[in-house]
Amino acid sequence: MSYRYMITLKPLEPFFFGGEYTFGADESRQETSRYSASSTQFPQQTALLGLLRKTMLIQNGNLTMHRKGEWVDSSGRGAPSRNYDAAKALVGTEAFSYEKTIDLGTIESISPLFINDNGEYYIANAKDDCYEMREQEGTVSLGNGMHSARVFEKIDGKVCNCSSEFISRGQTRKNFSDFFKEVQRIGIKKSQDGKTEEDAYFRKKSYYPIGSATFSFIATFSEEIAWDPQSIVSLGADQSSFKLEAERCDEEYETLFREVHRPKRYSRLVLTSSALLSKEAYEACYFIFGQRQSYRQLVDAKRGKKSKRYYLLEKGSVLYTERLEALEKLLNKKHLQNVGINHYFTIEGK
Repeated sequence: MSYRYMITLKPLEPFFFGGEYTFGADESRQETSRYSASSTQFPQQTALLGLLRKTMLIQNGNLTMHRKGEWVDSSGRGAPSRNYDAAKALVGTEAFSYEKTIDLGTIESISPLFINDNGEYYIANAKDDCYEMREQEGTVSLGNGMHSARVFEKIDGKVCNCSSEFISRGQTRKNFSDFFKEVQRIGIKKSQDGKTEEDAYFRKKSYYPIGSATFSFIATFSEEIAWDPQSIVSLGADQSSFKLEAERCDEEYETLFREVHRPKRYSRLVLTSSALLSKEAYEACYFIFGQRQSYRQLVDAKRGKKSKRYYLLEKGSVLYTERLEALEKLLNKKHLQNVGINHYFTIEGK
């Protein structure tokens, strides 16, 4: 039996979700530290997974405070630690990997993050919502065979901004700025003795909710979980404070948003999360409406070592294909979908 919970994260202060590029240096691009950084709109799904695991360990008494931090004690005096075994069964021990399945303990899956505005749920709108594709005379080669020539109509960047919209189950459309306002901060870093540090000047853009806007996701467990109703958790590059609330729910993520995106003339897949596509998946598409974003994750927190760079299509991207079943099979990576990556809806053409 599975137990499903709606997890809500209410920001208690301005938040900054760090993408791959913040103030830090990027050794892979031979860059020094940066002067300006902007928060991403959403945290990475891997950050949500880490937040959930840590919260569960804290609330179940598995984390032990030490002088240099907190961690799960891994051994007893000459015997295995019962606390370690309990923690492992609860949340697993392996770090997330884009390449393989990992043990998540009692966590079966987490959904992509979405916006919750006083009980009205919003996800990224399909980036082609305002546009219509039509076929024209001729054929084109896209590197994977010849295809009918198609163009988009009604594209006007000065008028239409549906490519960055969010849409609710009731078809209400809003922008991110309708939920969260920008908080600009400009300053100078100083050392403990009051001297200006090298690369000290900075400009930073964070966000803070307007009204009742929060973030939510659905987590599914193999066991019933006891939650502290007043949990305060930290998330983001600044370890900003959020109030975490959890309540049992019956609906699945796919059920909540299944009817949001409208069908069009041609069959397509609409991403409701970021997605990692293989070379074969790209070749199965004859057109993609969306942008790729680069992601890296820490593999050694103490040394600041990061993984190789991965390129994921952003949520709301639209994949046009004449091979729906083949593309679905290529996207259905269980180890990614279990942590809220590679989620999509298939919308067959009229």
